[in-house]
Amino acid sequence: MVTTSISYPSHDGSSAIRALLWEPQDVHDGLRAPRGLIQLVHGMSEHVERYADFAAYLCSQGFAVCANDHVGHGKSVSCEEDLGHMPLRGGADILVADVHELRCRVMESFAATYPDSHIPYAIFGHSMGSFVTRVYLTRHAFGVDAALICGTGQQPMLMAVAGRAITGLIARARGERYRSKLADSLGAGAYSKAIKDARTPLDWLSTDEAVVDEYIADPRCGQMFSVGAYATLATLVKEAVSSKGAQRVPKGLPLLFIAGAEDPVGDCGRGVRAAVKEYRDAGVERVDLKIYEGARHEILNEPIRQDMYADCVFWLGEQGL
Repeated sequence: MVTTSISYPSHDGSSAIRALLWEPQDVHDGLRAPRGLIQLVHGMSEHVERYADFAAYLCSQGFAVCANDHVGHGKSVSCEEDLGHMPLRGGADILVADVHELRCRVMESFAATYPDSHIPYAIFGHSMGSFVTRVYLTRHAFGVDAALICGTGQQPMLMAVAGRAITGLIARARGERYRSKLADSLGAGAYSKAIKDARTPLDWLSTDEAVVDEYIADPRCGQMFSVGAYATLATLVKEAVSSKGAQRVPKGLPLLFIAGAEDPVGDCGRGVRAAVKEYRDAGVERVDLKIYEGARHEILNEPIRQDMYADCVFWLGEQGL
C-alpha cells in the first residue's frame, strides 16, 4: 500500500484541507486501475489517520481509498486552537463541499490515468461523518454506486432544532469559538453516561481499552467542540434525519447501515433501525442493516473489526464493486 498526502483549499475560504490517498502498490505504479474508490468520511474530534488499518484492508482487496480531515480537525487546522471549531454559519455546507472536492480530484486523476476503465465509487461515513454522508447523498449522489453508513442515529428533529437554537444563543453571547459545557453536555458529553461502571468518560467509543487510551492520548482527538462546531453538527443532523432528505436519495442507490448494538449514538440500535425505516419508507430499494452485538460506537476499532471489514467488502461486491 502506498499513502499519498493531498492538500487543497477548503470551501470555508481560509483553511487548507489535508487528505490522504491509500492505493495498492500496482495501482499507484499505474499498472492497473483500482477495483473502485472508497471515500471515508470521519467523525467528530478525530482524524483520517485513525482509518489507516481499514484503508489497508480495502487496499488488500484491490480498492483505492481516500479521506480528508474536516475543517477544525486533524491536520486541516493552522493552529491548535482551531481543533474542534467549525463555522457557526455554513459549516455543514463547507464539510459536504470539501468531501465532494476530494472525490472530484481523485476521480479526475484516475480518469486521466485509466481513460478506458470505469472506476466505481462508494462512500463510507462514520459518526458525524455518517450525517455528512447522508446529507452528501441528497446533493451529490450522481455517480455514487454504494454508500455505507456507520455509527449513525436518528435523533429527534426537535432535538436538532433545539441544538441549533441553543448554540446560536450561546454564540451571540460568547462568540462562536466558545467551548460551552452546556452544549457539550447535550452532545458528545452525554454519551459518557451510557456505559455503566465506565473506566473513562470515553468508554462509549470502544470495548477495547487500548483504543480508548490511544484516543485519549492523541493530541488531535477528543477536543470539545466549539458552539460553532456544535451548530454545524446540529444542522447536519437536522437535514440528515428529515424525511425530505431521505426522499432526495436516489431510489436505486444501495445503502448499508452498520453499527454496534451498544452504541449510544444509535440509541443501541434503535436509532439505526429508525434511520433504515426512514429510507425504506422513502422508497430506496435496497437498504441493508448489520448490527454487531457487544460492540460500541467505533466498530472499526472493536475486536470484531476484521469481521466488519470483510462484511463491508462482501456487501460492496454484491453491489458490483
